[in-house]
Amino acid sequence: MKTLLSKKMIITVTILGIAAVVIVVSFILSGQSLCGVPADDLMGMLAISFGLGCVPLIPGTAGALGGIILSLMICRLSIRKQLIAVTLLILVAIPICDYGETYFDGKDASQIVADELFTFPVATIGLPIHQYPVMLAGIFMTNRIIDWTKPPPARAAESLPGGVGVVLDDVVASLWTLLLFSIGWRWYRRASVKRDTFTNDD
Repeated sequence: MKTLLSKKMIITVTILGIAAVVIVVSFILSGQSLCGVPADDLMGMLAISFGLGCVPLIPGTAGALGGIILSLMICRLSIRKQLIAVTLLILVAIPICDYGETYFDGKDASQIVADELFTFPVATIGLPIHQYPVMLAGIFMTNRIIDWTKPPPARAAESLPGGVGVVLDDVVASLWTLLLFSIGWRWYRRASVKRDTFTNDD
């Protein structure tokens, strides 16, 4: 059952990825603009995650939804490779968000959602989200709540200048989420082992 579910998720993510690429390429070729960002401004488009930052009321949540696709793309890698991947994503996000701040002339402007998109995978490192969609949904909701409430040291990170502050704020939220779900997953596995042992003894 888990294997079948995993395959379905991979197929779904692949289809969504291909569709996203087609839409993005078509949009760029059309020469239109989103959130006031011209289609040929690649850094600007990355900052608003190709339109996710234009979603009314919840642009950050829309950006984090895009991050789910990135998480599913790397979740089957070894933890070491996942760490490398998320580090690269963070490093890529910083100059993009820095550019976005300059473009929109504001600290962490709402249109800039590359930080949510590129840092969400931090929250899923080492967790079997491809096998447990409910876990992925829980991680997503928890991540958004933590990002809104900003537990320490999120506000301190946010106060850092430029793209560094924009991105590290979300890294902190994802790390808190990862900590909570890693503890929960470890507890669940131990409880499952004890339950299975007890059942076998009977």
